[in-house]
Amino acid sequence: MKPLIILLVALVSLSMFYCSEESTTSPPQSSVGKLVVKSNPSGARIYLLGTDTGKNTPDSLDNLEPGNYDGFLYLQYYDTAYFTATIFENLTTTMNITMDDIYIEFEWDYIFGYTGDSVKFSYQINQDVLLDSIIIDRPIDASGMYIKEKYIYNKKLLVWEDQFGNPITYYLPPEEDEREYYPRIETFTYWINVYGHKAHGSKAYFHIIYTQQV
Repeated sequence: MKPLIILLVALVSLSMFYCSEESTTSPPQSSVGKLVVKSNPSGARIYLLGTDTGKNTPDSLDNLEPGNYDGFLYLQYYDTAYFTATIFENLTTTMNITMDDIYIEFEWDYIFGYTGDSVKFSYQINQDVLLDSIIIDRPIDASGMYIKEKYIYNKKLLVWEDQFGNPITYYLPPEEDEREYYPRIETFTYWINVYGHKAHGSKAYFHIIYTQQV
């Protein structure tokens, strides 16, 4: 009977020893958080604290210390989207960000020709476009009579810069027109309507209106 008691005491002592070992070797609770970044559309590059994370949306950034983190998303043909994320201990913070299109911009100018009795218009764009048509309402004489002319481009690609990165200038009348200039009728307004789509990104539709007295 005595050897049996000794064996039971030994087993209890051994069990207590292992429990003690497990408690002393258990990993400490994590004090970091996680950030999940999503965007519409997806595929945007994630920058955090000014540093390229090397990740594209949707993706996660792990082991972040609690606190506020400034970041931004970059996606070609969209406006850069800035955000501030608050990270909490042992929690996941999710950012859902909508990327906005870069707005189509036409920069217009005009040129006088010959002795100043003719005019043509020039324009530059801030990104590639698929041009549908251009309609110009222009005066034909000092009586106030107007004529409407329409140029069909059928989604012709107009690139905004050349291979060296210089903006390309386009003209109206277009280069394929036999005329180089319109008659200049002073103090009357020329109305130009441009229709097309973005060539990249969302390929959103646009309608640009430009008016000018010459």
